Amino acid sequence: MTPLLMLAVRNVARSKARSALTTGAVTFGILMTLLIGAFIHGTQRYLIDETVKSSVGALQVHHKGYFEQRDRQPLKLDLEEGGALEDAMRRVPGVAAVTPRLVFSGLVSNGSSATLFMAQGIDPEREKQVLPWATQQVRGTRLSADTPRSALMGGELATALGAEPGATLTLQATTKGGKENVLDVDVAGTLSGSVLALSKRVLYVPLPFAQELLRMRGRATEYVVAVEEGADVDQVAVGLRAALGADYEVRTWRELQPAVGEAIRIQRTILLFIGALFLLIAIFGVANTLLMSVLERTREIGTMMAVGVRRGRIALLFVLEAVVQALFGAALGVGGAYGLVALAVTRGGFTIPTDKTQAFTLIPEVAGYQVAIAVAAATVGACLAAVSPALRAARLRPVEALRGA
Repeated sequence: MTPLLMLAVRNVARSKARSALTTGAVTFGILMTLLIGAFIHGTQRYLIDETVKSSVGALQVHHKGYFEQRDRQPLKLDLEEGGALEDAMRRVPGVAAVTPRLVFSGLVSNGSSATLFMAQGIDPEREKQVLPWATQQVRGTRLSADTPRSALMGGELATALGAEPGATLTLQATTKGGKENVLDVDVAGTLSGSVLALSKRVLYVPLPFAQELLRMRGRATEYVVAVEEGADVDQVAVGLRAALGADYEVRTWRELQPAVGEAIRIQRTILLFIGALFLLIAIFGVANTLLMSVLERTREIGTMMAVGVRRGRIALLFVLEAVVQALFGAALGVGGAYGLVALAVTRGGFTIPTDKTQAFTLIPEVAGYQVAIAVAAATVGACLAAVSPALRAARLRPVEALRGA
């Protein structure tokens, strides 16, 4: 095998123009596949981080039956704030931080008009540990323990009520016992976000304020859980379910936001289609150049047969030449992809607008599994593309081959 491989390498190096065409086709296919894959992978990473660090967290814990009724915010399916329940969650391997929330809805009024709101009572300091991106873009001041009767509002909601930071609004909500309660709250700041529906309705208040409004002191409706860096979310979820028992529900971000998982699956399907298209172009390039090689090297093939080289080894020689060119082209494509992605990262990535006022920074990332799949597909594809030209070469008759050159 080694002498035959060395001969294949020498033949590739000898036919520079033809080899450049084959290698270039593979390089182009690998490069484009990995660059598009890096862009898609970076988008997926942002979608996951946005979901986990800004929206729902890695995991959420509810009382059994709450999730199915979550749209109605069932306050009677509440949880203890702190105590044994929280201690049990913290002891689970992989759990980095937990924070309680009290989710509810009601009416918010500025004295002359009122509208519906969806609110979350949060512990501002602990919320940062679990959802560090949640309140990144605030106009005004953030919630803190020093402002126990303040609120953060979605930008669209604040605009609808004409509420600037410092304004006082009235919140009305139904308590756990079914009675109405009203409290005044000061607007600390407004929160911008890319989800228009949330911007029109969302409101954050300190957890003690929410408990007072709903008359639920020491209670919460959910816990948001952050996992340690590198921890498997699904494994942590299994640990939480075992630790908490059947009276509680533990759901991962994929279950809480299935649309994100579906978007990622669609993107992977698109990447697979695009990658297959580029690699198919590369394979056709390999097949064409190898066929040209067989036609140009007819006398050489005849000479090899005349001196006793078997047909199977001649066919294998052409396959090895295809593999050598595919691996060389793949190396160039992978190197080029890593180089261009590194250049984009050093320049801060790409700024992608989400609406007229919001944008996010996309950092492309070449995934190792994409490299492995692309290189393997290119190599196997090159082998398959070489089969027909190799068989053509192996079927030549020595006398005809020497005469036809």
